[in-house]
Amino acid sequence: MSEATDATAGTAEGEREIPPPEELTHGQYAGTHCVWCARPIWEGGQYVGVTLGQAGAHDLDAPVYAGPCCL
Repeated sequence: MSEATDATAGTAEGEREIPPPEELTHGQYAGTHCVWCARPIWEGGQYVGVTLGQAGAHDLDAPVYAGPCCL
């Protein structure tokens, strides 16, 4: 499963790159903060993809969201 470590897997050409899980704050990883600017998402957040990663046998993949500030 070597492709799972590529944080850009699953993003379409021209879209913003989703950071790997190791670079996200707890709020970004949990989906309560914007994946790109880390501001809290109170309303208007939109699913933008999945951050992909692995730590040994642990799957770190998680859905991520962007706030209206970065859409």
